[in-house]
Amino acid sequence: MINSLKEVFPHLEERECLQFTTKEAFEIFDHEEDKKCYIIEENGQFKVVNSQKKEIGFLALDECLFDSSDGSRADCMVFDDEVICFIELKDCKNKNIPANRRKAKKQLVAVIEFFQENIKLDRALEAYICVTCSTKDGRVTMTPRANNKEAQLEFEEFYNTALFYDCTKEFKS
Repeated sequence: MINSLKEVFPHLEERECLQFTTKEAFEIFDHEEDKKCYIIEENGQFKVVNSQKKEIGFLALDECLFDSSDGSRADCMVFDDEVICFIELKDCKNKNIPANRRKAKKQLVAVIEFFQENIKLDRALEAYICVTCSTKDGRVTMTPRANNKEAQLEFEEFYNTALFYDCTKEFKS
């Protein structure tokens, strides 16, 4: 898959979009100003648990592989040898959580369709809609999510992708 990514996105390494880590846990933060996702130690929007300390890939998509002229796409992805997880992060500062989730779904569909058409995907696919809220002291809290069975069935049927309304991915052995 990495070779296929490099063919489609020759700027992948130059923009430092791809990283690998074996950390037991890390978090992903979507920077408000430059609109790019980064790995941080704590207080991020999305948590990755890697208790086996295996190699996990992180790929910033929005404002790294894709820019604003490419249309609205998911924020980032994490992956190992078995699964690719596309992630869309939304902040609930405007309090319209249902609208944020609908937009997140469209962004995930756009990036999944692009990857399925242009990148050799040889792993299971998962998609995550993660809505978070920031408190006054700057800490990030996760909002409760209601699963949307209809959207989950649509993702499974049309995109062969499991859809989760969650802000955590646990990689297992």
